[in-house]
Amino acid sequence: MANLNISNLGIYTLLIVALILFIALRLLTWLFPLIITKTERRKIALRYKSLCELLIWVLFLLWAVQFLYTSNQPFAYALFAILFLIVAYSAWVGLKDIIAGAFLKATHKLSINELITVGDYSGKIVGFDHSNLLLETALGETLYIPYSSLLGKVIVKMQPAESIHRHSFKFEVDKAHSTREDTEKIRGFILTMPWASLKKEPQIRYVTDTTSDKQIIEVTLYSIEKEHFQDMERLIKEKFSTSKD
Repeated sequence: MANLNISNLGIYTLLIVALILFIALRLLTWLFPLIITKTERRKIALRYKSLCELLIWVLFLLWAVQFLYTSNQPFAYALFAILFLIVAYSAWVGLKDIIAGAFLKATHKLSINELITVGDYSGKIVGFDHSNLLLETALGETLYIPYSSLLGKVIVKMQPAESIHRHSFKFEVDKAHSTREDTEKIRGFILTMPWASLKKEPQIRYVTDTTSDKQIIEVTLYSIEKEHFQDMERLIKEKFSTSKD
């Protein structure tokens, strides 16, 4: 009976210590903004707060196992099993991203400033840390993507978008040649040129009448090589313009 009382006393003591520890940690969280007033230091402290709390509870479980071992071995073994599961799970969570990261970088040969698309994410690689891929989106946001979430997904390396230049000019045509069919002829002629962009079609619009039988056309060309705009303009005018200049 005495051993049973000692055993129960040990459990009650353990529960009281656990409650005090829980209240102390919650109180510390509440007092955090008052203790650490500088914003940057507070951000750093909050980043590691959860990890520190986990470490404190692990140390508490170690003490509890040792405290109960002599008075209540079954309970001590149960706590030890819980402690083992926590440590094993924490190790797996920490190591799986490190292992996945090493595998990912070795098989895909990723490097800084590469543009990639993977799953629902798309952007430029701006860094690698021990467990996350750092991706900068088109909106300037930085995503921290765990390596383990990228395993088994197709990674597409994108080429930087070509810079498309534009050039506009005007010329005269006979009013009889200002039909939709003539517009398509001009557009088709432009697209046969080797310098014309195939990603962005030329724009053709009729501006205003000059005389009763003339019409001004404005053409906007798109090309990745702007040095050829003058040649393109000359060829178009030679074929379609009715102006003498």
